[in-house]
Amino acid sequence: MHTLRKSGILKLGVLVSCIVLPIPSLAGSKDLLDTRTAYDARCLADVPPYVKNAKNQDPNQTPVSITADHAAADLRHSVNYSGNVEIVQGQKTLKADNTSFNHQTQDIKASGDIFYQDGEVTVKSNTTLTTNLKTNDTRLDKATYRLNGTLVRGYADEAVITDQANRVSLRNAYITTCPQDNETWKISSSEIEMDKNEVFGEAYNTVFWFHDIPVFYLPYLNFPVKNQRKSGLLYPVIGWSSSDEILLKTPVYWNIAPNYDMTITPTLIGRRGLLMESEFRYLPFAGTQGSMMGQYIHHDRKRRDDKEPDKFHERWLYTLNHKSYWDNRNFGLEADYTRIRSGDFNYIDDFDPSSVTTIDNQLVQEAKAFVNLHNFDASVRMLRYQLLIPDTLLIFQPFRIEPELKLGYHSTVDSWFSYNLGMTYSNFRVDGHSRDTGYDAQRIHFEPEITVPLVDYRGINLTFREKLFYTHYDQNIPHSRPLKYPVQILTADEMKPSTDRFLNLSEIRGKVTFTNTLDNGHTLTLEPEVQYIYIPYKNQEAIGLYDTLDRVYDFDSLFSYRKYSGLDRISDANRISYGLTHRIYDQEFREILRFQIGQGYDFTAQRVKLTRYDDADYYRRTPISTALNVSPFQGLSAHGDLVYDTEYSQLSSWSGLLNGAYDDFKGQINYRYKKNGNQTMKNDIIDLRQLGGSLQIPLSRDWHAIGVMYYDLYQKKNIDQKLAIKYDSCCYSLGIQVERYNRPDNYTLTADNETKFGVFFELKGLANVGADTSFTTETKLLPYNDTVNLSK
Repeated sequence: MHTLRKSGILKLGVLVSCIVLPIPSLAGSKDLLDTRTAYDARCLADVPPYVKNAKNQDPNQTPVSITADHAAADLRHSVNYSGNVEIVQGQKTLKADNTSFNHQTQDIKASGDIFYQDGEVTVKSNTTLTTNLKTNDTRLDKATYRLNGTLVRGYADEAVITDQANRVSLRNAYITTCPQDNETWKISSSEIEMDKNEVFGEAYNTVFWFHDIPVFYLPYLNFPVKNQRKSGLLYPVIGWSSSDEILLKTPVYWNIAPNYDMTITPTLIGRRGLLMESEFRYLPFAGTQGSMMGQYIHHDRKRRDDKEPDKFHERWLYTLNHKSYWDNRNFGLEADYTRIRSGDFNYIDDFDPSSVTTIDNQLVQEAKAFVNLHNFDASVRMLRYQLLIPDTLLIFQPFRIEPELKLGYHSTVDSWFSYNLGMTYSNFRVDGHSRDTGYDAQRIHFEPEITVPLVDYRGINLTFREKLFYTHYDQNIPHSRPLKYPVQILTADEMKPSTDRFLNLSEIRGKVTFTNTLDNGHTLTLEPEVQYIYIPYKNQEAIGLYDTLDRVYDFDSLFSYRKYSGLDRISDANRISYGLTHRIYDQEFREILRFQIGQGYDFTAQRVKLTRYDDADYYRRTPISTALNVSPFQGLSAHGDLVYDTEYSQLSSWSGLLNGAYDDFKGQINYRYKKNGNQTMKNDIIDLRQLGGSLQIPLSRDWHAIGVMYYDLYQKKNIDQKLAIKYDSCCYSLGIQVERYNRPDNYTLTADNETKFGVFFELKGLANVGADTSFTTETKLLPYNDTVNLSK
């Protein structure tokens, strides 16, 4: 008898699982059984927690506990329980007013205030449940159900399971995520048929209801029974902008195979026409994934072809993003390639394609293969750029790298010293309008290094480092005319076709850490450090600049020998640098404050310049650099840094940021200044003075608002502004947002303000429709950024 009861209660779990499956969802929507969806805590206050049910549980090996007020048994016919009947098996519980089991017919029947619960679902009914252990046929009338851990719940007038618990039929069923006392929406079907051996089920006469009003009707709908993707329509995206007016995306999803799929997205852009977009994603085998995306518009009504003014412009883009990793990521292959039609410099700003990497008005086209073993690493990289401004407006043109090869080997010799052997080969090229005006160069660079720990004892650390630099250049320089390329304009007479550079670096660096623990458990540290570095002078003006620019000066760069990024300039140095770091840790050893200040002194003025036209710097002292990071308690943090030029007694740069977060409130204000740190679209050098702020506040329990602002104080113009408001209840959310940002024109090197408007609507746990459902302080041009640098 108990064995039969075990099968019955386990099979009831199968029934309930089937009841909750008929959810009319379009392709691409999130699986409702995924309990990771985060809802407002108030909405889940009375929701049972989710606990994953054990799979392949043997009912004959799982004990059953049965309690009831009364029990009566007829060994030939039946066993009856009545009054507060409770059957428990593992984490499964069945309660009812009455239950009975008939030996002859093998029928189990429960009636009156039926309650069933396991780790994943909860079911209630005030009528009857019947099941036959011979046929596995089960019927449950007028039942309500809920998926534990989520807001998803529903109802069915009748649920019938047949064919060994594989076929399920539901009559007059519905689903919603709204609370029972506020059923704003629901989706109902008159009949639902499912076979668990099939991928899809069928629903008939499906209606979406808003309150008591039917919004739309589908006579027939099929849906996934198993956790598998399905081809079909995705939810649309709707928006509006001041330049293009209406935007409507209607994506179509194609489930090609379990590891391949494609999304085809026709996009109607009011003033431009129809843009077709397709994205193909692939996972051919473990460790490899990627995507290919393409966009095409045959007639852009807003943009005419320059050569044929009477014809409309044809515009396109394609991208490839690929990653392959093997042997626990010790070997890898990565590719990031984007290309647009040549001369279409405004494409990125006009169509805003996703997953496209741009750097300084350039599209990145990069491929890299690498090996990263215990002591050895190697990589080969190809890097190209596609310019997003006309050649006639360029001051400097970037080099392609085809290829760059890096090799490195590092090891230690007991505790005496460690060494690092590095080599880099780079081939640079810029194509001109003809073969005679092209330019290419090869650079091979060796950089062996040895580090000796002299002292490492009780907070005292002293190390010595010796590094050698050997670089050889072959520079193929055209004689026809001057060439434009980054930072420097040189002719054939000013550069050497072949040149070598040999330098060495000698460094000794020491640091002492003093600690003190206060009575309140806080720990204070004082960390003075000093560094002496020597690099001899070498004239490098006959070497072109291929990947080298000025570096930003701050506290971290104070102790670096690299005054310039890249390898084409290695500055001479005869400098002592000194700095002080002060930290405070709380009782949990969380860093709550860090203050740093430092300066350097050159015994010999540095002579290496980025270009021969730069002014020589004879001032011996470096600017004073400071940095402050503080977080007195969780939710409040601040960052500040300052560089003070003692030669001219003025600030070179400073920035400040204040972050606050508490429950649903999030706020930030930031400011940054850098003398001669900005550049207009017409390449004029100006001061950088920008103010930004963002605020996310709860207006009430269900209403939330976001405001974001970034403004250029020097140029007195808007960079990016965003305002959004959202109503967020337990069963749906509705919001609108407006963003106004600075939109450049790369043909005229001017910029105008662009305004975008969007609405979004979400049925909690089922679907979202609209331009942006994320509702964050991220903007189109600037992400939300927390620069506080603490060990949190």
